[in-house]
Amino acid sequence: MLERNQLPLRPAVPGLAVAWVVVIAGASVVLSLFFACVTPFVALSAVSAVVLPRRMAVAAVLLAWLANQMVGYLVLDYPETWESYAWGLAIGIAAFASLTAALFVLRLAAGLTVTMSGAFLAGFIAYEGVLFAATAVLPSGDGAFSAAVVAEVLLINSLAAVGLICLHAGAAASRALVAAQPARALL
Repeated sequence: MLERNQLPLRPAVPGLAVAWVVVIAGASVVLSLFFACVTPFVALSAVSAVVLPRRMAVAAVLLAWLANQMVGYLVLDYPETWESYAWGLAIGIAAFASLTAALFVLRLAAGLTVTMSGAFLAGFIAYEGVLFAATAVLPSGDGAFSAAVVAEVLLINSLAAVGLICLHAGAAASRALVAAQPARALL
C-alpha cells in the first residue's frame, strides 16, 4: 500500500504545507477570475490530496471554494438568486466529493504517476457526477453536460493539474537546491 510520506510531492516541512494551502487558495482566485464558471476544482482537489496531509487538503479545498465564491459574488457579479446560491453550494459539495475520491485513490498501491492520474480521474468523475445529479433539482442549461462542455472542463482541469504539479516540483527543487548550498561563514 502506498504511504503518503512516500510521495515525493508531499511537503517535508509543515510550514511548506501551510504555504501550499495558501497557493491553492490563491490559485483558486486567479483561476476563478480567468475561467469564471469553470474553476478547476478537480485539479485543486487532486493535487491537494496527493501533496498535503488530509486535514490540510480539506482546508485547501474549503479555502479554494470560499475564494471562488467571493470572487464570483464580489467581483464577477454572480446573480444573487437562490439558484445561484444553490449552484455555489452544489459546486462546493462537488469539490469535496472530488477530494474524497482523490483521497480514496491514495490508499491503492501504485506508483506516483498512476496515483496522481487515478486521483485526478476519480476526482473528475465524482465532481461531474455530483454536478450532474444536482441538475435533477436545480435549473441547468440544455448543453451543460454535452460532450464538448465536459471535454472543455476536463482540459481546463488537466492543464491546471499539470501547472500545479510543475509549480510544486519547482518549489521542491528550489528547496533542495537551497538546502544543498554550503553555509557561508559570517565575516
